[in-house]
Amino acid sequence: MDMEERAKELWAIVDTVCAGYYIFKDEKVIEKAQKAAGQIQEYCIFFLQGNIFGMKEEEYRELCGYVMQVLEDFVEAVEQQDTVLMLDVLDYGLRELIELYAKKDEIEA
Repeated sequence: MDMEERAKELWAIVDTVCAGYYIFKDEKVIEKAQKAAGQIQEYCIFFLQGNIFGMKEEEYRELCGYVMQVLEDFVEAVEQQDTVLMLDVLDYGLRELIELYAKKDEIEA
């Protein structure tokens, strides 16, 4: 499975979890996010395998720092059972990384 396909799958997961909470008041955010933890981890680790993107070193370090922060926040949200933090991690942190490989208009088309 290539990164575009993984990104599209994660986009659907993020939409399902976040919309489920905001629209349908489904409060199983942490539980649903934990089920996707493996996919999230796999996707994020891709960015940490070395600078295969041809970025300047400073930019790549910043990207790695961002990826690590997303993963750390995800773990903290699970440990603390913090629904609000998890929604932020998914909707803002992870979605930013997903958009590197999948654009919203491509996914909804």
